[in-house]
Amino acid sequence: MIRPAQRQATDPARMYFEEGRLTAVLVDDHELVLEGLQRALARDAIDVVGAFLDGDGALEFLAGEMAAHTRLDLVVVDLRLGGRSGIGLVEDVIRLRPDVRIAMLTSFEDRVAAVAAVQAGAKGFFLKDSSCGELSAGLRRVAEGHLVIDSRLAQAVLGGDPNFRFTEHELSIVALVADGMTNRQIGEEMHLSSYTVKEYLSRVMRKLGTATRAETVVRAVREGLLPEKYPGQNWED
Repeated sequence: MIRPAQRQATDPARMYFEEGRLTAVLVDDHELVLEGLQRALARDAIDVVGAFLDGDGALEFLAGEMAAHTRLDLVVVDLRLGGRSGIGLVEDVIRLRPDVRIAMLTSFEDRVAAVAAVQAGAKGFFLKDSSCGELSAGLRRVAEGHLVIDSRLAQAVLGGDPNFRFTEHELSIVALVADGMTNRQIGEEMHLSSYTVKEYLSRVMRKLGTATRAETVVRAVREGLLPEKYPGQNWED
């Protein structure tokens, strides 16, 4: 864990309960990003109580005794965390701390990822080129329980565009394709016919704009729908 920035001459035991201030945990695999975010958010009365370079460290902290006795308002997660999907981490955090609001932060203007993040349970989706003031204001609204999406991506998410929404079956099938399974094997695993598997996969490919199984997996990884753990796999039938 990167040591959280502390405000000068402030009692840490009282800092997290000061009226008007929020607390947050940050997860990003770039140390410079974490340090910059800590300083920027502290200026806007959002105190970082934990900053982590990977999801495992964040989950360990959230499951620990310190987090259990610390007021926590927000967890801010990078979409792409090296070998781990930020969207998958959102689901893990919700299982541990369903009381905490989660926001995602990314450099990429991607409607597919934004929809997937919201489906996973994130309440905010922000681009890293947002101003500090915009980000802080957005995070405050997320902490209040609002769904806040960057305006450049809001139509796809809030408009309910079916072209960018994925069902649980669709995501499960893509994960099994990434594991190298054929349609027949996926059907046996999910108790579906090969024809039904093919139909589900065709829908996913239309939504992602891909033409082959390999392209579909690569795009799904890039959008954060799958963890980045499938290099060199053969995904063709």
